[in-house]
Amino acid sequence: MKINPHFLRSHPLLSLLPTFTLRGLVSDSALQEYPKGSMVFKEGDPCEAIYLVISGRCESTRASNGDVADEVFGPGDTLGERELLNQEPYRSTVTVVTHSVLLRISGKVLLELFSAKPSLAGRFSQTITSKLKTEREARSRTHRVVSLLTLSSHVNERALAQRLASSLAKIAVGNLLLVHLVPVEQKISLKKWAEISSTVNGEFCFAQELHESRDGYQELSLYVSNDPSEAAHIPSLLGHFAKHFNYVILHLVSEVAVASSIECMIQSDLAYVFLQPDAESLYNFRLLIKQVDAQSNGHCNHIKPVVCAEQSGPATELGLHLRHLGHPVHSFVRGYPIAGSSGFIDRGGNYALHINSLAREIARCRIGLALSSGGAKGLAHIGVIQVLEENGIEIDAVAGSSMGAYVGSVWAYGHDGETCEKIARELEHRWGLMHVVDPVIPPRLGFLRTQRVIRRLRRSIGYAHFSELHRPLRVVATYLDTLERVVFSTGDVASAVQASIAIPGICVPVTIDGGVFIDGGIADPLPVDVLSEMGIERIIAVNTIPTPERLRHCRDAERELNEQQSRPPFSLRSFLNKHLNYFARGNVLDTMLRSIHGVQTRVAENAGRDADIVLRPWECDARWHDFTNPGKYIALGRKVAEDQLPQIKALAKQNEIAPAEMAVAS
Repeated sequence: MKINPHFLRSHPLLSLLPTFTLRGLVSDSALQEYPKGSMVFKEGDPCEAIYLVISGRCESTRASNGDVADEVFGPGDTLGERELLNQEPYRSTVTVVTHSVLLRISGKVLLELFSAKPSLAGRFSQTITSKLKTEREARSRTHRVVSLLTLSSHVNERALAQRLASSLAKIAVGNLLLVHLVPVEQKISLKKWAEISSTVNGEFCFAQELHESRDGYQELSLYVSNDPSEAAHIPSLLGHFAKHFNYVILHLVSEVAVASSIECMIQSDLAYVFLQPDAESLYNFRLLIKQVDAQSNGHCNHIKPVVCAEQSGPATELGLHLRHLGHPVHSFVRGYPIAGSSGFIDRGGNYALHINSLAREIARCRIGLALSSGGAKGLAHIGVIQVLEENGIEIDAVAGSSMGAYVGSVWAYGHDGETCEKIARELEHRWGLMHVVDPVIPPRLGFLRTQRVIRRLRRSIGYAHFSELHRPLRVVATYLDTLERVVFSTGDVASAVQASIAIPGICVPVTIDGGVFIDGGIADPLPVDVLSEMGIERIIAVNTIPTPERLRHCRDAERELNEQQSRPPFSLRSFLNKHLNYFARGNVLDTMLRSIHGVQTRVAENAGRDADIVLRPWECDARWHDFTNPGKYIALGRKVAEDQLPQIKALAKQNEIAPAEMAVAS
């Protein structure tokens, strides 16, 4: 590959260099191609050169930042100029995210020039300083290229792509471009792009062809022929798009040449493949993954299968096949627009929820809800859920342990907060607890069975599998043999919840597929880390397990109240409760539960430190078995959520796009 020296003259830094130096830079040895995923230089390495991005995209990360990308570089950007000028090691690690062409400029050559002409070094330094001030903010914004491919002819793929772009435009900071790669000839084409003689700091080449949607994003149709050689120009095209837009969505029409579609998916940061739970979609997906895998040397973990399913009905068999392929179902879109329709009709109440969740994933602002264990105190989770719903705060994933798993499963199934409260209030009478208590005689494995509890759960969610839930759910249990945490995300939901609520010593352990499980609160009482492992960026944790300090405060207040009151008269009821009720304070079951909570306290508090917001619905007179007073705990959850509602809204705030950022850079 060769480049004209006049091409480099347009760059503010390189325009300072003498003509003979520029001629030396354009030699073939100075231009290098870097495939996606390769490293340009590493943090701490000696700075031996600076690099000019001719085409493609690169990202820089720093160890102090947790190796999270802090800057994005595109055509015209330079790498390593500050380090070279200060004669220090590289400050960050730069990797290639889209196949790139870089011009390597030897540091030795530049330093020799600066020694010979000190004034040149001064001008070079001033140019770098002013350039960094104007460009760092733009480079540090989020840049993501996302591909969408539909493998089913029953889905209105264009309407789906436009709906996703619309949702993303509402929540993302920055400008957005939706590109339709179509097989029908247009005024602009991929072949035309290959013929464009672009400049380093040039204008957006397709500005006149843009169409601005009413939802605040730019739209462009690009013709792709059946010529497989056109695929070679995809990386430079994506680098050009990403230079001028913070988010680029590539809508790959199924009729487009396979080579170009595959190259788009390989060079994207994220690729969603929409398929239906049928044999044809599965076959096409297998073929696609095989081709992508062969061309990308196995780098295809960013390809996410999204199942377009009806409002109800499992996709269990498809899920098993996809898991076997190494690409488990990423998410579901229910109520999707069907082919031939306008695409504006929402065929179910979950389509918007699922599309918004994908948009938040692209914008890296998904919200997860971690629900702790805690027995009846966990009914406070319902109050929190109600406040979130009333304020329009959408949750993208739920992780629950023990009682948190129970409440989370009912909500994830599709019941709203009000219905969850109605279900909880079914036990709101004197003998309500007797409807779930199932004694074991003799109590060899535990005092209670959990069958009655799960029968009540099945009345709410039936035999639903995780793949049928309206929200992604993770249920935490503890594997009895090793006391390791187990996270259920597939199979029968009620069975997983049954394992998660089996309090050791009190409830009989639960056997699933030959494994014996007990309460999830033993291994992970507040599963914040489960959401983090899912990639959820923002986490709200609800912790109903009180700290020793809180318990001490309650105990002191209770003792002070008793000292102020006269000794209560003898009561046969209290006497029998104390001596016959195993759940009474100080008796065996209560002591066992309080001991378990003592172990859980530190674990839950440590887990809460990794959450963005922690809600603590604690009450001094709370009892773990007090299921006959659900209203008290639900109201407690509501109060805590309402008290911290400003922080929750700030966490979930939808960022408005500044009008100036909507204009295409020129």
